[in-house]
Amino acid sequence: MRICSSAEMRQLDSIAENEYGIEASILMENAGRAGAQILLEKFPNAGRNTEILVFAGKGNNAGDAFVVARRLLCLERKVRVFHFQEEAGYRGAALKNFEILRKMKAKLTHLEAISDLQQFFQSSPGPFTIVDGILGTGLKSPLEGLFYDVVETINSLNCHEVIALDIPTGVSGDTGAILGNSILATFTISFGFPKLGHFLPPGAARRGDLLNVDISLPPRFRKEGDKFLLMKNPMSALLKERDRYGHKNSFGHTLLIGGSPGRIGAIAMAARACQKMGTGLVTVATWRDCFETLLNKIPNETMAVPLHLEGEEYEGYKETLPLYSSVVIGPGLGLRPEGKHLLEELLATYPGPIIIDADALNLIGDHKLHSHLINRRAPTVLTPHPGEMARLLDTDKETVLENPIQAIRRAVSMTHSTVLLKGAATLICSPEDQLYLNHYPNDGMATAGSGDVLAGMIGGLLGQKMEPFQATLLSVYLHSLAGDFAARTYGHRSMTAPDITENIGNAFKDLKSAELSIPLESRIPLL
Repeated sequence: MRICSSAEMRQLDSIAENEYGIEASILMENAGRAGAQILLEKFPNAGRNTEILVFAGKGNNAGDAFVVARRLLCLERKVRVFHFQEEAGYRGAALKNFEILRKMKAKLTHLEAISDLQQFFQSSPGPFTIVDGILGTGLKSPLEGLFYDVVETINSLNCHEVIALDIPTGVSGDTGAILGNSILATFTISFGFPKLGHFLPPGAARRGDLLNVDISLPPRFRKEGDKFLLMKNPMSALLKERDRYGHKNSFGHTLLIGGSPGRIGAIAMAARACQKMGTGLVTVATWRDCFETLLNKIPNETMAVPLHLEGEEYEGYKETLPLYSSVVIGPGLGLRPEGKHLLEELLATYPGPIIIDADALNLIGDHKLHSHLINRRAPTVLTPHPGEMARLLDTDKETVLENPIQAIRRAVSMTHSTVLLKGAATLICSPEDQLYLNHYPNDGMATAGSGDVLAGMIGGLLGQKMEPFQATLLSVYLHSLAGDFAARTYGHRSMTAPDITENIGNAFKDLKSAELSIPLESRIPLL
C-alpha cells in the first residue's frame, strides 16, 4: 500500500480533479459516506444512545465532517455540529455541504470561544460520540487558541467513541509529531492513502485503530510514489519455492562475525536466527578470548572459528572469505581497536553482501568509514537503531527521532547502502530511494537481542542469493510476524528474543498461506 506525505495527497487530489474530472465534491462525498458508515458499524447505537458531536474546522477536513453529519442525520441519528468558521468562511464543496446542513435545519453551533463549548457540556452531560474533523494532515504549527482549547476539552471527556477523519487533529501528517496537543482517537479513518504520520510515534499512539478507505482515486496512483507500507500479500509473493532435491551447499553459507567477553550471546542469537531462515551452512567467528564461551552457546550444527588478525592464519581467513555467500558483522563485537581493522579489511576484500549491525555500525560512525561503504561493489545492508543511526550521521538521537525519514535518506546517501532504521515503525530505504515502512507495534520486541535476531535473518536470506532489498523487506516482516506469535504464546511482557527466533517457522507458514492476489477491497484495515 502506498503511503503519502500531506503535500503528495493534495497533489493527487488536484490531479484527480484536473486530469480526470473527479471533482472535489465527489471525493468529499465518498470520504463522508465511508466515515458515516464505518462509524455506525463500529458504534451501532451512536446517535441513539448517544448524541453525535461533529467538530468541523477548516477546509476539506471540515467538508468531510459536514458530509458525515448530513448522512447521519438522514439516518435519523441525533447529531450536533460545532463549526469553527462562519458560513462565509467556507469555500467550494465544504460550503455547499454546510449550506445543505443549514437547509436541513441541522443543529449548527458556531464556536467563537471555548466558553460556548463548556456551557454546552454543562447543560448536556452526554453520553457522546465525537467526530473529529477539525484540522487535517496539513497542520504545520502547534495548536493554539480555540483549537487547542477544544482539543483539550474533548480529551477531558474521556469519551470511548472518538472518530478522527483522516488524522487526529494536532498530529503532523508528515512526521507523527504532536503539535502542542492532539485528539486522542478511538479509531481513525484515512482517506485515499494513509499518511506517514499515521505510523510514526508519538502521533501513531493517538489514532487508535486505523482503517484506510478508497475515495475513487485513479488506480494508477496506487503504484506511483516512493513510500509504501509492508503488507502480507505482497510479502508472501517474495517467498520462493525451495529446490526439494537441493543439498546444504545449495542454500548458502553465511558467516557471522561478532561477540566479545560478556556479550557472546548476541552473535549466538544471530546465528540461530540465520539457521531458521533456511540457510544451508552457518559459521560463527569471534575473538580468541571468548571462543570457548561461544562453543558452549551455539548448537552442534553451527560451525565456529576464532578470529585471527595476523600471520598465516589471517591470510587463510582472507582466502576463504569469498567462499561465504553472505556475511553478518557486528552483534556483540565490541569497540576494540582490532575491530576497525577487521571491518576495513572485510569491506575492502569480501565480494558478497554484508549486513552491518550493532557495534560494527558504531565503528563506522566513530572512525568515519563511510567511504569504505560507498566504494563497495557488492551490496551492503545497515541495520541501526536510532542511537546507532545518530552516530552514523554524526548527530544526536533526538534529531533522528524528530525526522526519521530525513535521517534514513541521508544515511543511504552517505553509504550507498540499503538502510533499515529499527523502531516501532521500522523504515527500510533502498539505494534507489524506495522507502518502505513496517508498522507492527509490539512492545514485547523491545527486548535485548531482538535486533541481533533480525540481522541474522537478513543474513540468512542474503546467503540464499535473495536480492538485498527484498531480503531486508521480507526479513523485517517475518521478524514482526514471529514476534506476534511469540507475544501470543508468552505475552508481551514475558517474551524474549529467542522466543522470536523459535517462531520464525510459524511466521513462514503463516505467510505462505496468504493469498498471492492483492484484495480489491475499498476498505483496508491497517491495524
